[in-house]
Amino acid sequence: MSEAEITARLARGLERHRAGDPAAALAAYRAVLAEAPDHPDALALAGSALRAVGEGAAAIDHLARAAAVAPDRADIRYNLGNAFSAFGADRDAVTAFRAALERDPTHADAAANLGIALARLGDLDGAEAAYRAALAIDADHRIAGVNLGNLLGERGRTDEGLAALRAAVARRPDLAEAHYNLALLLLRCGDWTTGFSAYEWRWATADFASPARHRDLPDWDGRPLGHGRLLVHAEQGLGDTLQFARLLPLAASLAPRLTLEAPTVLVRLLQGIAGAEAVTDRVEPADFVAQTPLMGLPHRLGLTLGALPAPATSLAADPERVATWRERLALGAGEPVVAVAWRGNPHSPADRGRSLDGAVRLAPLAAPGRRLLAVQKLGREEIEPGPGPSGWRVAATGDVVIEHPGPEFDAGRDAFLDTAAVLTSADRVVTIDSAVAHLAAALGRPTAILLKAVADWRWLERRADTPWYRSVRLHRQTTPGDFSGPIASAAAELDATLGRCD
Repeated sequence: MSEAEITARLARGLERHRAGDPAAALAAYRAVLAEAPDHPDALALAGSALRAVGEGAAAIDHLARAAAVAPDRADIRYNLGNAFSAFGADRDAVTAFRAALERDPTHADAAANLGIALARLGDLDGAEAAYRAALAIDADHRIAGVNLGNLLGERGRTDEGLAALRAAVARRPDLAEAHYNLALLLLRCGDWTTGFSAYEWRWATADFASPARHRDLPDWDGRPLGHGRLLVHAEQGLGDTLQFARLLPLAASLAPRLTLEAPTVLVRLLQGIAGAEAVTDRVEPADFVAQTPLMGLPHRLGLTLGALPAPATSLAADPERVATWRERLALGAGEPVVAVAWRGNPHSPADRGRSLDGAVRLAPLAAPGRRLLAVQKLGREEIEPGPGPSGWRVAATGDVVIEHPGPEFDAGRDAFLDTAAVLTSADRVVTIDSAVAHLAAALGRPTAILLKAVADWRWLERRADTPWYRSVRLHRQTTPGDFSGPIASAAAELDATLGRCD
């Protein structure tokens, strides 16, 4: 096969790849490799196609071979770094991206992706330097500009992060990710007017966790609807739904005929919530004159920190279920009960840095005459027979007994019905930032939330209280990644409110 024929066949393969058919492209590249097994372009393109179809080991092998036969090619090292990154080999990715930059110091994409790999490895100084290097090469670089702003914000350097994200928005006014991430940082520092307006860009970002729905209905602008029916539909996580549902009465003052569309697992829990004429997981769009996503209510209502309604409670547990669990767990029988939760959804990117690495980390909360009771839904392998009224405890907690309600706890289709009942009878709640925290707070239970050093935007900055919930105290890390301080602070608060029997 002549070089001209190789070039033509690779071009046809690349055309198929760009058209979204990497499998067809791979067939063309392999046909070249059958005749010229060390052709660097055929190896590199085949590696990229293999990465696209999810064959990680083969992709890395092809790109490494291409790098070996064309050692001066920065583009091949860059694509090798991308393959390592895609399949979780971030240390190898760092090496490949640095090799690409050694060969071509003007390769802005290699610098930006080096920053991503270093950030994943926890080298935040290195990541910041890499993003700044990419921007020095290309001031309009999309990834580097947004990621630098995010990184600075995550490191608690709010003003610098805002400046970087505002610069990214100014350079690329149509870049949804820049607007969205600027919104999160504005919300964290309390600028809700600008922040919730910019938060509307979330629907235009790539890979946003909650797809836009009901776009065939007019978007509600916050003005009175009279007799028209308004559809408010939940979005994102279960905790988000529990938190923002407390805004429904304010929305209902302008749109009295309001229906909340909620996730199926929350419908029973939310039945009867103030402000909603109905709560359902099935709606007929033709029944409504307008719609709004639930977390868009602050923008449409023009809410500021000072205007946020904060009722003592917005949810109530089922009384019969409360009575059942009080009897089964001997709640209210004398010893104070502290309900605890230490883990969020491990599959959610939002959980990064929020969860503890095990229930045993909550041992400092224990004290003589005080019961610790897990309200964490656990697998059968995570609990074992124990001495408490339920007969179960959390496994692997050593001498510290953390009781558990048992394998049937919240085992049905509906989420949190049992959890709500148990929380209602607990004296105090200590939890990480999760849906349990929002449920406990919505029930009005005295709740301590353990937060990472730079917490989610909804908890603002440097505050021990929150405008969202009257009964919540926030305990923040002082050293990133170290929850010992917040746990000790929550334990001291328990001692002050519940006492000790040492």
